[in-house]
Amino acid sequence: MLRPARPIVPVLVVAGLVVGAAVAAPASAATTHRDTTVATVKKASGKLPDVVYTGTVKSSVLGRGQVHQVVHINGLDVTGEFTITYAKGTIRGTVKARAKLTLKGARFTGTERITGGTGRYKGASGSGSYAGTGPLNMSSATFRQTGTIRF
Repeated sequence: MLRPARPIVPVLVVAGLVVGAAVAAPASAATTHRDTTVATVKKASGKLPDVVYTGTVKSSVLGRGQVHQVVHINGLDVTGEFTITYAKGTIRGTVKARAKLTLKGARFTGTERITGGTGRYKGASGSGSYAGTGPLNMSSATFRQTGTIRF
């Protein structure tokens, strides 16, 4: 005895709604941006190996901001954390760099990772590389970062 086939239309409608909901992006979906940031910092406090730097940044995506960075200098290796305050929120992250000493000062290259943010940049993430220069006494630095930021 053959059973009548179950209607599959309701199953397809539900499946279509589920797939449609999964594909539809919310209005506040995060977007990845290519960013270039230039920063100039000066030593604000601390003694080697732990130094606090503050200064200004200009981001191609986020505009102008103020940076506060705490770094640990171990020989030619530098690690640290930063917070940049912009008009619409803050960005937090970490840095790793390696310095090279020259007759004119220190040159350094490294990577940065964005680990979070507040305000418009809540949940921000991203990464990039940077290069910069400073005097041998580590009293200041100027650097340029390129990478991505997602918020």
